[in-house]
Amino acid sequence: MQTMLKTLDVVAICNALVDLIYDASDEELSSFGLTKGHMHLIDSATQAEMLEHFHGRDASIEVGGSALNAMRALAFLEKRTAFAGMVARDRYGESICNRLDSLGVENFLQYCERGATGTSLILVTPDGERTMNTSLGASCLFGPSIVPFSAISAAKILHVSAYQWSTRNQTETIGIAIRHALANDCRVSLDLADPAVVGAYRSELLEVIESQAHIVFANEEESRLLYGTSHEETAQRIAKNGAVAVIKLGKRGSYVSDGNESFYQDAVPTTVVDTTAAGDMFAAGFLFGWVADNPLRSCAHTASVLASDVISRYGAVLERRVITEILTAAI
Repeated sequence: MQTMLKTLDVVAICNALVDLIYDASDEELSSFGLTKGHMHLIDSATQAEMLEHFHGRDASIEVGGSALNAMRALAFLEKRTAFAGMVARDRYGESICNRLDSLGVENFLQYCERGATGTSLILVTPDGERTMNTSLGASCLFGPSIVPFSAISAAKILHVSAYQWSTRNQTETIGIAIRHALANDCRVSLDLADPAVVGAYRSELLEVIESQAHIVFANEEESRLLYGTSHEETAQRIAKNGAVAVIKLGKRGSYVSDGNESFYQDAVPTTVVDTTAAGDMFAAGFLFGWVADNPLRSCAHTASVLASDVISRYGAVLERRVITEILTAAI
């Protein structure tokens, strides 16, 4: 296939959300019946009840959603990005739109005429672990018309999250986007996102991993759920099918394999304050190196740097100093 001229680095289709981040105790998680560290899909009424519980406490508010977080980080790192998602015509929807525009992310948002923009209530316990309680709202209502075909054709990578497998219309849409990517010299990056998602949609995700993906991100629990094996064995199986396997191991770093080389990458030591968006920033760092044709070890190192930075403070934000250091090293 003749290589096409690429004017974008990474395009993503994902849930467009606003994150509402609060401190919480382990006892409060238990009282709500939450599994620590997981993402829970809840309805708007349940989320409203939970928000009432935390009323009066300080909150951090930022645009969110797995792939949107990654695109935000890549935009800070001066990569050419695009994002497609759905929001409602409300204040949160406008804030997401304005944020994309301010970052220079090519904006393929669509507006839904019903419901509210999706929000994720993120509870951070004293150990820094985040537990998400997401009311998808308008974010999950998109269909095939949202696929940014021109952007995918122009991009080096299409990045998607397994969260999109939670509704059939989203799954259908992502399938169309992936097939268009493969037909237009655009690599496919899949972040498995959450153990509960992998457990629920394992067979469908394996189909993508084994026949369509070029890069697969997973944490240790997600990797175990795929094949019931160790993270090393899972990585080898993913690599055997032609994709780069990137297994996140928390404070132990990561394990990467592409079939030709396999290695452990150390984490960058830090004090954990809030793990919100750690995996998203990790993916952004890896993709930053990938689109620049950097060696895998360099990609994994940049991923570790971004993940370490974002968990060292409250909220899904990166320090300007770290961004400058990465950009300077890339020159």
